[in-house]
Amino acid sequence: MANFAYIEKITTSQELLDTLKTEITAITNYPHNATAGETPTANTWVVAKEVVDTASGKIKELTLEGTSKIGATTKKFHVVFTHQGFTTASEHSSLTVQVKEGWNETKNSYANEGHPINFEWANEAFLVGGKPTDRTITKPVYLYMNVMNNRLALVVVGDPAVHFDDYRKSFLYVGALKPFQYNQDDVSGNIMVTAGAVKVEPTTPMAGFDFGQYTSFGNNTLQMFQTKSGIKFQKHYPAFITQAPTTGKAFVDTQIGDTGLLLEPQGFNASSWTRKYHLSPIYVVHAYDGYRGQLDSCIAVSKNNILHLDELIVDIPEKTEGKAWKQEVYRYFDHNTEQNFMNRSANVKMGIAILKEVRY
Repeated sequence: MANFAYIEKITTSQELLDTLKTEITAITNYPHNATAGETPTANTWVVAKEVVDTASGKIKELTLEGTSKIGATTKKFHVVFTHQGFTTASEHSSLTVQVKEGWNETKNSYANEGHPINFEWANEAFLVGGKPTDRTITKPVYLYMNVMNNRLALVVVGDPAVHFDDYRKSFLYVGALKPFQYNQDDVSGNIMVTAGAVKVEPTTPMAGFDFGQYTSFGNNTLQMFQTKSGIKFQKHYPAFITQAPTTGKAFVDTQIGDTGLLLEPQGFNASSWTRKYHLSPIYVVHAYDGYRGQLDSCIAVSKNNILHLDELIVDIPEKTEGKAWKQEVYRYFDHNTEQNFMNRSANVKMGIAILKEVRY
């Protein structure tokens, strides 16, 4: 069953939250193919709250309510996006993203709030001749987004036309992982968020958001709502199938030296043998709990010999359970923020591809 909508838009930094609201709430039912026997799936995302900037009339804080469903079990959670640029002009290309859970209408508070996460799509500190670039909150940004009831996966890109050196391609994922067949009961603690950023990730938690030694700050690690035992907002890490990382990023053995693999710039992808690109699910692991699930409809692919925004077509075998279509088309993103979850992976030279369409 096709249960997603894919969106590409050019908006502005100050209108980004308005665009998120408009595009997500415009989805009544996700696209489906009745001829293939599919029935419509209703969009369950709703706006829980919005705060409008009085000067511009644009949304400066947006709270979305998501309802993930795995099997017959559902889980509600809130995602709060706060644009810093309305109060601090120099923070024109950044949001704070925070997962909150357990809203109590009577107490007007949440039971749980994760550590706020920085999300950036430009280097706001970049200078040319000692001065900032022309990038401001009114400048364009590119938005690429896959919306599912269980999660949002998106990439925001600062407009390269403003300046070639300060813009970034930044990835954000928030919501549920796709669990394995053996842990379909993983619902209540299954909320993950991670976001790309330029500024160095914090080393100590903000006051009120200290969840212990392994508190996740959500840039270089994956912030999960709960571990198996119920510990909140802990560091999780990506895992995927990959060759050795590039030289200088690999393990250095005392006898054989750098164990990295230097790839020929115009080779490796696609394989000379299969003429195909190697793709891998992005699994999520915890240092004690182990493998938990995978990012839903997001895959890892080597950055070697592939261009930003390329499309990758995956053939689906006939009679694949839950898939009436013949092909899946993924949009490739050469995400390049200094802080991102691939920094704590087996291979930092991996890009991300997000499901764009299915073909019947």
